[in-house]
Amino acid sequence: MYKKVLPVAIVTLLLFGCAPQPATAITVTMTDFAYSPSTVTVPAGQPVVLTIKNDGQIEHDFVVEKINVTSVSVEGSGVGGHHMSGDHIDYDLHVSTSAGGTSILKFSADEPGTYRIFCSIAGHIEAGMLGELIVAE
Repeated sequence: MYKKVLPVAIVTLLLFGCAPQPATAITVTMTDFAYSPSTVTVPAGQPVVLTIKNDGQIEHDFVVEKINVTSVSVEGSGVGGHHMSGDHIDYDLHVSTSAGGTSILKFSADEPGTYRIFCSIAGHIEAGMLGELIVAE
C-alpha cells in the first residue's frame, strides 16, 4: 500500500511546488494629496497587481525611483503634462493616472526592503504625497 501512495504523494508535492504563485492584488487610492493606504506591503519575488485609482481633482502618479523589479507592465496610464517637459526621469516603477481614472501596475519586486513612494508632479511631494512600499521576504 505504501509503495503506491508514496509516489503519488511525491508527485503531488512536486506539482504544488511548481505551480505559479497567485498575484498579490492591492488597490491604492490617490487623492489630493495622499495615498491610501500610505504603506503597501508586497511579497518579494511574487507577482503583484496594483490597481491605482485617482479620486483626486488633478493628475497624480505612483513612483518608486529605485527598486529591483521584473515583469513590469502598465495598463491605463494617463499621459500627463508633467511628462511633456522632457525632464522626466526613468523610474523603476511609475504610473500616472488622470483625475477620476484608474491604472494597473504589474510587477515582481526582487529584493526585500522599504522603498519610498511619491508623486513626481511638481509640488506634490511637498504637499505630502508620500508613502512606503515594503517588500517582505
